[in-house]
Amino acid sequence: MTDPQPMSIFDQDQLAACVQCGFCLSSCPTYEVTHLEEHGPRGRILAMRLAEEGELPLTDPDLAASLTTCVQCRACEAVCPSLVEFGALMETARAELNERTPPRGLRRLAHALGFRALVRRTAVRVASVGLAVAQLLRLDRVLPDGVRPAQRVRLRHVLRRYRVPRGGRGSAPDDRGEAFVFLGCVMDGMFRDVHQATIDVLDAVGYDPRIEPSPPCCGALSAHAGREDEAHRMARATIDAYAGTTGPIVVDAAGCGAAMKEYGTLLGTPEAQAFSERVVDLCEVVDAAEVAAIGRSVPLTLAYQAPCHLRNVQGLADQARTLVSAIPGLTLLEPDDEQLCCGSGGIYSLEQPGFGDAMLARKDASLARTGAHGVVSGNPGCAMQIARAGWDIHHPAQLLARSLRG
Repeated sequence: MTDPQPMSIFDQDQLAACVQCGFCLSSCPTYEVTHLEEHGPRGRILAMRLAEEGELPLTDPDLAASLTTCVQCRACEAVCPSLVEFGALMETARAELNERTPPRGLRRLAHALGFRALVRRTAVRVASVGLAVAQLLRLDRVLPDGVRPAQRVRLRHVLRRYRVPRGGRGSAPDDRGEAFVFLGCVMDGMFRDVHQATIDVLDAVGYDPRIEPSPPCCGALSAHAGREDEAHRMARATIDAYAGTTGPIVVDAAGCGAAMKEYGTLLGTPEAQAFSERVVDLCEVVDAAEVAAIGRSVPLTLAYQAPCHLRNVQGLADQARTLVSAIPGLTLLEPDDEQLCCGSGGIYSLEQPGFGDAMLARKDASLARTGAHGVVSGNPGCAMQIARAGWDIHHPAQLLARSLRG
């Protein structure tokens, strides 16, 4: 009697598409830290093949370590000549690992509380208010460096109500209809000033901004953590929330936008695909030429750091850079390793502090070499990570609002 064949885990066509050329290695931030094959995409795909062929269990400590140390920046996809969908392979690996070896002890408790809070807007708001008060009273200093947020959370921003204009068209010559600002979870709790800036920019260029409906979370963090069923539920809830509406859904967090643009692939339904086609970044609905023509001067010298999921998943790094560069008076500088991740990766910097800190140190050095006075980045994780190195972070929406509205 022959032994049963091992159950298939991964998309075998995708595994076979990798020709082990190594073009991906110089784009991989974890490989750049250690220069070990197991910390690069090529080595990780080999690990997946070993698991797929039954030569090693997926839970083998070395094999699992190779897969769990990936930051999921997907920079390898942008340079892969075989177009391997490494992100999909990695999400499959994380989901399988999470099912077979779920978190234990304090990590299990932290995951249970944290991911449960993401779908409860009140919980996120309460946590954000608590952090703002702790920072104001300097009570946050009792926290270890690795978990203490460096990003300043202003109490007046956390408690503010959104100012949503009704019926006005700002300074734009035409009415472009409704645009829905996706509030999300962390952004709505800690970065409400960014959402307000996005609302102001949309109004200034002729859209009628809306903040309702407001589903609580897109599911991106859950998908990256291998919580597949949870990510699917959040995606379906987000799609259902916007049923009956038309117009673009503007997402000012690059990671959320990337996840929502891939709902069609994630869920595999026509409804999900149609929804994904409505999701846009701010740079897709604001014209750079218009900003240059009507914007006021913003005399700052800043380094531009495109979030990984804006560059590698949405493919909008150049378009976003062009939009910010159009702001009169603004000098935008390019770091020499802009293609490499800062080490945030959602909760990656908390779970893999060795790699996260090493990537941040490299990013800090490259930003410093530009001579800039601050950094432009359009993702909350990147903002919080780079702020740990002492940088002032400017979201593109904030700079645009300052130019278009003063």
